[in-house]
Amino acid sequence: MEKKKNRRLIILACVLLLLAAFALSPVFPYVRSLAVMKVYSPYCAKSSIMAEQNIELEIPSGDGWYPFVMTYEADEDFSSYIGRPDTKLTILYNFPAFSLKNGCSRFFDESSAYYNSFYGAYLVRCADGEPFGFSLDMRNPDEKAVSEIAKFDFFTLVLNDFGLTPNEQVFEYSLACEQTDVSFLGYDGWTQISSDLNVNGANHEKRGFTSSYLQYGSPSFPVSSDFAPVKMKSIVYAKYFPEWGTAVFFYVMSPSEDVCENCVQTILSRSILKSRE
Repeated sequence: MEKKKNRRLIILACVLLLLAAFALSPVFPYVRSLAVMKVYSPYCAKSSIMAEQNIELEIPSGDGWYPFVMTYEADEDFSSYIGRPDTKLTILYNFPAFSLKNGCSRFFDESSAYYNSFYGAYLVRCADGEPFGFSLDMRNPDEKAVSEIAKFDFFTLVLNDFGLTPNEQVFEYSLACEQTDVSFLGYDGWTQISSDLNVNGANHEKRGFTSSYLQYGSPSFPVSSDFAPVKMKSIVYAKYFPEWGTAVFFYVMSPSEDVCENCVQTILSRSILKSRE
């Protein structure tokens, strides 16, 4: 009887040691991220514009990126940011894949073409019935208003949580090219906006724990300087859908023009956007 008890204690000790070793390994943050986002993203989707307006919106993933696109609701923060009460903002987003060696996303890897990169879609619906980011005829997007969504996303939802202060914020935007009446995802009337950005980079020295590390992992790549600005490219497809009362902006932003163009061709162009039957 005593031998069986000792054997169970040895087995339990081995299991605990293996769990401890796993928790300390660089693979653990990736598994933790998957577990957290597999629960949190569907939770946010339940109160999204897609759920409210009965919209089917699916964006795939691809090489170099996290395995699936996530959903986030930023209604109250965005309403306050733009000064228009009861405005809804649903964000679909994806970020660079994890480095299992470093235990965090290459979102923090300054040597990677995917550094500081995102892609996905913004959906905006205003309670006052006027389209956000478009002229009143609902045809012409305002690229400056579109850039404000990205600015809000970068700072309010991401970099500020890492410790970037308002005085350190860098966001410079310039329009590179605009094409109107573009066909995209089976719809005519999109506007394609290509832009140049100079914005703070995500890489920094970790000084404590923040909730954002649950999805990105804690930064562990070499740091040139905390939140050093980086020049980036951006491609946006913008269209207002009156049947949903919603402005839709598909986007990709990256320091690499090749990453942006490849994302449009192999990922965003394969998205599904339609009313649910």
